[in-house]
Amino acid sequence: MEEAMERKRQVSTNALIRRRDGWLKKLAELGPMVRGSLCTARRANHVVHQLTVSVKGKTHTVYVPVGMVEEVKQWTKNHRRLQRILKEISKLNMAIIHRHVPESRAAGRSTTGRLPNPPN
Repeated sequence: MEEAMERKRQVSTNALIRRRDGWLKKLAELGPMVRGSLCTARRANHVVHQLTVSVKGKTHTVYVPVGMVEEVKQWTKNHRRLQRILKEISKLNMAIIHRHVPESRAAGRSTTGRLPNPPN
């Protein structure tokens, strides 16, 4: 029975690692990115596009030429996706860390029945 529980835990850790590896592949597939929001504003008789980002509490705005609007939209989308991917990878890594100690202790018990004595 202990062996079955050990296998179940091991499978769970392996499943977490596989899930993390899947997220890491998604991370590698991301293209160019930029942090910020793409805003459209009406100025007099024309429309302007700006990329707005906060740096150390100060808002910075950059003019985005019409020819780059779609590209910059994709870059901001990629950045938001990056944030989601990093959040998932971090959660999975935390779960892997939390499982490490109990699994190490269980492995020590299953081979000798108790933890080994420290060397003299």
